[in-house]
Amino acid sequence: MTSHFVKAERYIQLRKQCVPETWAKTINLISEMILMPLITLFFVFQMTASPMSILTTGMGAYNAWLRWIEYTELRFEMQNMYLHCMTVGGPFIVTNDPTYMPYVFADAAYRVPVGMAKSPAGGNLAA
Repeated sequence: MTSHFVKAERYIQLRKQCVPETWAKTINLISEMILMPLITLFFVFQMTASPMSILTTGMGAYNAWLRWIEYTELRFEMQNMYLHCMTVGGPFIVTNDPTYMPYVFADAAYRVPVGMAKSPAGGNLAA
């Protein structure tokens, strides 16, 4: 079983790659995942594509899509940690940088395991 903090660290790394902050990096990601494979496929149908271009484009697209799928899975993990954090009355630590909020959620999930949460003041966990 992977640690909550390992998942949070991987999520932060993948978020930098899969949700770029600049337009240039976003266009590069779209090109790597969608445009270049389509262009290569077009050249394959025309029988003018070299094996090396097919291989490099295919491997680049494959790796980009693997990162994207892992990122979306980790987004759901972070959402579950966030909901767990809110359920148990957290967060228990704070950060001034929103980039590192996944660590806050991982801390709450690590400190209070599922089923060990106490009812918040004036509230009910089931509600």
